[in-house]
Amino acid sequence: MTFGKKRMILKSKSLNKDCYELLRFCNKQNTTIIGGASKLFNYFLINYKPEEVISYANLDISNGSLYKMLNFKEIGFTDINYWWANNKKRYHRSNFMKHKLVAEGADPNKTANEIMVDKKYFKIWGNGNLKYVWNKKGD
Repeated sequence: MTFGKKRMILKSKSLNKDCYELLRFCNKQNTTIIGGASKLFNYFLINYKPEEVISYANLDISNGSLYKMLNFKEIGFTDINYWWANNKKRYHRSNFMKHKLVAEGADPNKTANEIMVDKKYFKIWGNGNLKYVWNKKGD
């Protein structure tokens, strides 16, 4: 389980220094530790004393059940998402924003999508994310 300071993405507004983001949770392949996530999360709560923890469940691979077990509350949906891909590699869409493509010499009269299609990339669509929050107050 990995935590970090809350990233300022998706129109997030909190600048609270006691707000964290649960960035990643994973198990060793073919290994399950019963209560492992709960133990790790409780250790984090005791030692770092956050006011709030947010996280996102990727709907391509999760239904968010872990967050419910950890007493997080579902507070939103981030909408569908996408990546760009070519040569069997997937890239985050932020690498290909129009202003970056134009700075690299692309035609400024074309859309980012048109530029990427010309470059032989294709979109891979995702199902979006559920947003969760754990609050010290239990709200």
